[in-house]
Amino acid sequence: MFGVSIVTTQPVAAQSIEDRLRSQLRETTLQLRQLQDSQSQLQADSAAANQQRDKALADLKQAQQELAEAKQKSGAQSETERALASEKVRRSQDEQELEKYKASYAELQNVSRVRDTERTQSQTALKTQQTQLQNCQAKNEQLYQVGHEILDAYAHAGIVSVLQSREPFAERERVKYDSIAQAYGDSLYENKYDPRASPPSAASAAIESSAPAASK
Repeated sequence: MFGVSIVTTQPVAAQSIEDRLRSQLRETTLQLRQLQDSQSQLQADSAAANQQRDKALADLKQAQQELAEAKQKSGAQSETERALASEKVRRSQDEQELEKYKASYAELQNVSRVRDTERTQSQTALKTQQTQLQNCQAKNEQLYQVGHEILDAYAHAGIVSVLQSREPFAERERVKYDSIAQAYGDSLYENKYDPRASPPSAASAAIESSAPAASK
């Protein structure tokens, strides 16, 4: 009986070892597959991480480039704004200067118009005075001629009356008439208007005052 039991137990033990080994192999295979799956997942995750890293680097580079471009544009815009502000200031100053020139020109025009008016009035007054002067000269000449005619008539009448009287004092009367005629003649000559001469002197006034005295 003991021999039979030994024989029968050996296949059972061998089968148990084989099952255990198969079980371990399955577990090992499963673990290997899990490890391979994990490795594949890790590789996939690593690739995704690398892609994300590359994308992040690309995004960072793009952002840096855009920032540099934005700074450049901002600098150019600021320069343009400064130039525009400076141009506005210069234009405002030019407009102020132009307004000053306009005011000065308008003032000069007003002064010129006033002077033109004054010159026209002066020319008109001068022409009027020249006309009046010519009339005065003509009338003065007429009066001078009339005065000479009166003196001639007075002298002639005096001489005739002296010659007709045949009195001893006739010579004195003739001298008196000649003196009176000469005094009036000198007075007419002195007071004849001459635009080139100075105003009548005191000598002519003295002659005029002496002429009536001589007639007495």
